[in-house]
Amino acid sequence: MIRTIFMKNIYIVFTIVILYSICSCDDSVESSAKSKHANDTSSLLKANADETGNRINYDSMKVLERVYVIDRSGIEIKQQTDDNSKTLGTYNYGDQLKVVEINDHWLGIADRVTRITINKNGNNVETTQWEKVYIRKELTGKLTDIQLIKQDLYTINLLSIHGKLENTNSLNNYLSLELINQSEYASKKGTSTDFLIRDTALIKKKNGILELECLKKNKKYTDNIDGIGEAYSEYNYLGRFDFLNKYIIYGGYYENHDYKLIDITSGEEQTLGDYPYISVDKKQLICIELNPFDWTATLQVYAINGKQIKLTTSATFTNWMPTLNIENIFWSSDGFLYVPVVHTKTYSNEEGMPNKNYQYVRIKVL
Repeated sequence: MIRTIFMKNIYIVFTIVILYSICSCDDSVESSAKSKHANDTSSLLKANADETGNRINYDSMKVLERVYVIDRSGIEIKQQTDDNSKTLGTYNYGDQLKVVEINDHWLGIADRVTRITINKNGNNVETTQWEKVYIRKELTGKLTDIQLIKQDLYTINLLSIHGKLENTNSLNNYLSLELINQSEYASKKGTSTDFLIRDTALIKKKNGILELECLKKNKKYTDNIDGIGEAYSEYNYLGRFDFLNKYIIYGGYYENHDYKLIDITSGEEQTLGDYPYISVDKKQLICIELNPFDWTATLQVYAINGKQIKLTTSATFTNWMPTLNIENIFWSSDGFLYVPVVHTKTYSNEEGMPNKNYQYVRIKVL
């Protein structure tokens, strides 16, 4: 039930973003110019007016294959098949590239290059065009070659403790993250804890209205599945957590989603960014929210005190993202949260579909 609801909404968003980011050769030039490699891998070049580069016609070019940067220090982008030729920029580890020419030691890559030339009046003129640039072949590989290492797990761009920003280098004071193999992950799945009572047959929507009975005042959530853009909304009842005295519902929106906990007595609502995984001792819960627009994952730790839930730790990770299938994430009786993950650069495969070549991480709150 949860998986169906979750995938129906968030998978659509991810599919759009993924296809937009790694657009195929049949896409328009306008769309391709906004691909994820367009601005962050091509340098502004100061060149003479007659130094135009290896221009290509995007509409007629043929992509021979897609490769990934497997050198962690990155790959220099060259203008010609020569180590001594002009360096145009650098591709980063995990970047997916479109190959349009294959030589013995070099690959020709289609990319957008921005150049600054000097016109006859001596003014700088900035132009952006599709060009064929070159990289060393031996520094590229397949999607399966892109792997997370321990250092990647701890790379974050934001850390907040009790609402106060902290030095990102201090993450290991609050969380322990460890790569494990698939067999260890599988062996722990049978020890997973789950406190959700799935009584969805008892609470049904009527005419697009979900009504939850609360002791003081009922809560109502109204779908707007015909709404355009940000007006769209759809709510689904998932069940209840008796020890928290709370219902949980899923809200799907135009480019977002959330989970809401509703107090069965008061009707008070608390919104979470993603599904709450509750520890075996019922003292903590963790949510991991995916952001498909900046390719990050935000992990939030909440402390449970009786019926109260309070955010304690929030960290935004830049190098890994969890699976979309939330049933594959679980909190084991050993005190660890187990999460299938992939490198953010390989969240989608060459066909633009979610990458299922998972690695596995276990997380402990310190």
